[in-house]
Amino acid sequence: MRSPSERGSISAEFALALPSVVLVLLLVLSLGLHGATQVSLEAGAGAAARELARGQGPEAAQRTARRIAGEEVSFALGHDQDYVTVSLTRPVRILGGIEVAMTQDAQATARVETLP
Repeated sequence: MRSPSERGSISAEFALALPSVVLVLLLVLSLGLHGATQVSLEAGAGAAARELARGQGPEAAQRTARRIAGEEVSFALGHDQDYVTVSLTRPVRILGGIEVAMTQDAQATARVETLP
């Protein structure tokens, strides 16, 4: 049996634990979104590098990268003899909305195809 001094203790413990549980869930969700964003950045950089390797112009490669990785990515292009390199950078956002002073980046390199 409960004593009168224990009345409401479960509610108080729940009220104290709930913010911590919510914070951990938001952190896990944010890390999942961060991982998904990194995958889309790498896919966008790879697709843009393939576009350039096949002879498409930088504008077409940039459109492809933005379509796959998102509109807010920064696009940088490098060319070294037979290879082309695409670098994409995007600001890190917590839960998709709160921007922090960090960036995610991805880079892809492809060999430029030459016609015989």
